[in-house]
Amino acid sequence: MRKDFRYLIKRQRKYYKSIVSVNCPILQDTVFFTSEGFDHLLYKTNREPRKLNERYMKLMCPNNAREVIKKCKVISETRKVQRKIKGKDKSIIQHELVYEIKKGVKIRVVVEKIGTGKLKFRSVMPHNNRSKPKKRPKRRS
Repeated sequence: MRKDFRYLIKRQRKYYKSIVSVNCPILQDTVFFTSEGFDHLLYKTNREPRKLNERYMKLMCPNNAREVIKKCKVISETRKVQRKIKGKDKSIIQHELVYEIKKGVKIRVVVEKIGTGKLKFRSVMPHNNRSKPKKRPKRRS
């Protein structure tokens, strides 16, 4: 199992490195695939390793990231976040692009722009229609 997983990481890293950039018509810009994006598939923001099943799920999707970025017609969500980068607070804009690659299978790609920099690939994952937060039942008096 461990050997197969290492092979998957190696194969996906090689494929990921072959994608330098992809033009994104919906954002009217080019999305660059950096090493930070691939690292984010394996590690959380604070360099803590992701759980094995989460890593596997994310590593199975990069093959579809290029197609999602090229063909996406709608930005599902845009967030503005603050993150410390090299000791400085930076303003980051993240866009979630969702595209149905085949019937019933949607993939979500997150791209981000730090300050006035270029758009970078951040993450990719299956898009399960995220459930709305559940309302807590009212307490009976």
